Amino acid sequence: MRPVRLSEVRKLVSQSDFHDWWEQLRTALDDLQTSQNRWQQLIRETAISEFNAELAQKNAIDTLYRAGESEDAAATLSSEATDAENAAFQLVSQYEDLRIHVSEAWYRLGALEKSVDERKEAAAGPSTGKRAEEALRTAVRAQDTAQQEYERLAARKSELWDRVEATWGRQAEASLRMAEAKMRSKRTRAEAESRFQDAERLKAQNERTRAETERASSAATKLRAEVARLLAEATTRFGCAAGEDFLYFRQKDQASWAFCLALVEDGESYNVEVHPLSIYSVEQKRGVTFLEPAKERSASTDEGDKRFEEYFLSGRKGRRPQVA
Repeated sequence: MRPVRLSEVRKLVSQSDFHDWWEQLRTALDDLQTSQNRWQQLIRETAISEFNAELAQKNAIDTLYRAGESEDAAATLSSEATDAENAAFQLVSQYEDLRIHVSEAWYRLGALEKSVDERKEAAAGPSTGKRAEEALRTAVRAQDTAQQEYERLAARKSELWDRVEATWGRQAEASLRMAEAKMRSKRTRAEAESRFQDAERLKAQNERTRAETERASSAATKLRAEVARLLAEATTRFGCAAGEDFLYFRQKDQASWAFCLALVEDGESYNVEVHPLSIYSVEQKRGVTFLEPAKERSASTDEGDKRFEEYFLSGRKGRRPQVA
């Protein structure tokens, strides 16, 4: 980095050789900014796409689990319906046996009632005796016993039939719910298949976005390398030191000061507004933490310090800071 005067830096900036280099750098910087913005956008899109793909996969798996739960419920209900059907078959068989016994008891009761009627007629005759009365009492007792037996068997038959009806009710309920569970399982499995297809589609989309992101990253890397090459080229072509935002030239006759040529537009980061190809003066120890518009500096350090203090005390664009 050779020492130069401000006039030499201004002359350099006006030369066509520098303009050619500057146009290449500005184009590379613009392309790099566009490429990095695109890369950052693709990174966000990739993250969202990956999240959506993972969420769709999880939803598909959860849906498939729900289909399995419905299938398990249908299997359980099918078993309950089968058990109820078998129990109903056994109860109906018992009912048929009991119905026969009830019918027999009914016939016996009917015969006994007829016998009692006959005994009553015999006992009411003119020539009745103790034997006829005893026979009537015996027939009445037999009738009462048969009546009780019939009522007991009839009650058991009625109770058994209620159990048959209840078992058929459980069978019907289990069968109906089983059919519904099977349909729900079928519907849910179809939904799971659709969600798996969505997940695969989102995975493919995510792969495409990821590949595009990698291409954008590669392009940005190449452009950063091109910018770095141009900055390195500036050091040999123009005898300066190159940062990312400035080119630096040592000031002749002022060993502790340097000129810096701005390569960027920045109105916020520095103590003054920075514009491309504007020339500023900086003290080497502080560098660009304090910038002032470049002027030819005299050999008097005191005079330079006064100009420096006057510039910063007056503020930007001629406005003097207000003292609290």
